[in-house]
Amino acid sequence: MTYQPDFDLDFRRGRVGEELVNTFLKAVEGSTIEVKTDSRIAETGNLYIETYQFSKPDQSDKRPSGINISKADFWAFATPDDTGFFVVRADALKKLLREGDYPVKAQPIVSNKTNGSLGRIVPLRDVLQLLGMA
Repeated sequence: MTYQPDFDLDFRRGRVGEELVNTFLKAVEGSTIEVKTDSRIAETGNLYIETYQFSKPDQSDKRPSGINISKADFWAFATPDDTGFFVVRADALKKLLREGDYPVKAQPIVSNKTNGSLGRIVPLRDVLQLLGMA
């Protein structure tokens, strides 16, 4: 079926979106938001969601970090060029990680001023499905 523009239907659909944004703005008032800027999302189509970090090359001091210890109510993923961002409820993102079989990747220690990390590689399409956008 081909889309047929209809002002009344389009107006109602638009109102749903407006109400969603208003609900979000009310929900984030007084909430905490963890913001991640992943410069490789466009290149890989994936999100890197940190779960552990370590400071020894053998990872013998691995400890929970990132989403495993975050107290934030929401996680936002921003573009590095300030074009935009999207937001996910932290509990929904944690559930996605628990239920999904996402591979674990290591980000190495690159200098004595950084820690290495372990994180899950989550396809952006899975997050968009979670948001009902794919």
